[in-house]
Amino acid sequence: MSKTVLRAATSIGLLALVFYFAGPARIFAAVARADAVWLTAALASAVTASVLSALRWHAMAGWIGLITSRTALIVAYFRAIAANTVLPGATLGGDTLRALHLQRAGHPLAASAASVVLDRMSGLWVLLVLSLTTTAGAQFSGLLPAQLLPLPAVVTLVLALAVSLAPTFLWQASAAWHVHLPTRIEQALAALHDRPAPQAHLVAQFAWSAAVQGFSIITFACAGRAVGLDLPFWLYVIAAGPVFILAALPVGIGGWGTREAAAAVTLGHLSNMVASTELAIAAAMLYGLFAVAQGAAGALSLLFIKTPKVSTKENS
Repeated sequence: MSKTVLRAATSIGLLALVFYFAGPARIFAAVARADAVWLTAALASAVTASVLSALRWHAMAGWIGLITSRTALIVAYFRAIAANTVLPGATLGGDTLRALHLQRAGHPLAASAASVVLDRMSGLWVLLVLSLTTTAGAQFSGLLPAQLLPLPAVVTLVLALAVSLAPTFLWQASAAWHVHLPTRIEQALAALHDRPAPQAHLVAQFAWSAAVQGFSIITFACAGRAVGLDLPFWLYVIAAGPVFILAALPVGIGGWGTREAAAAVTLGHLSNMVASTELAIAAAMLYGLFAVAQGAAGALSLLFIKTPKVSTKENS
């Protein structure tokens, strides 16, 4: 209970802090006058990203050997979004719910949890690749001046390459060393290494995650455009790294507070626009509200859709 109170206080405290420095009246005014067309585009993009996320999870679960329907996992994913919007710990509550969904469908809990963890890691991996690669490209091209990001472009590029190759390196390392690990971990890794076509699956996961992150960044950019933050798309790609990662940290509720603070620091710093800080915070708030809207749909599904049973055939 104390952790729940602490996380709620963290979200509220961070929101209050960013509001104090940026001006709550200006932030709410930006949200109130948001352009309806851009808001509609942002919501459509957010829903697309969530559906693609569920399909990526379906692909990961299927590769592990957990066969269930696409429809079942799409429903479960939106219910997980609902959990993430009200439970402390950012994405932890929803991820736990996803694992339990697969377990209730008749799959082992350990394998169910592994599918969720690997799915989450896939998204983080590609987000870092996209953000770092775009940052390096902007530095080398001169679009991102050195005074805005003192880190040398070569270092950024090396980091991007290292992150890109990290899954392959970890896969090879685990193949060589998993026998020296504790029994349960060794057995889990051995089971993964027995799965077919790991490299082909890695490529497929990169493609799924690139699509998910692409639509998520489009959502963020459309939210920014809706409140008047007219920035080039590449800036949103760069900012998405720290903004999305900090929003997923288990220190608050629904990413509130950490997401807005990260947006204020990144977009507010990288943009040369007047009043960009409050607009960046407003865009981040709208991004969070799109998650709330999807979570509401997931919660309503509990009233109208029964929990799908495990299937031996995939839905097409």
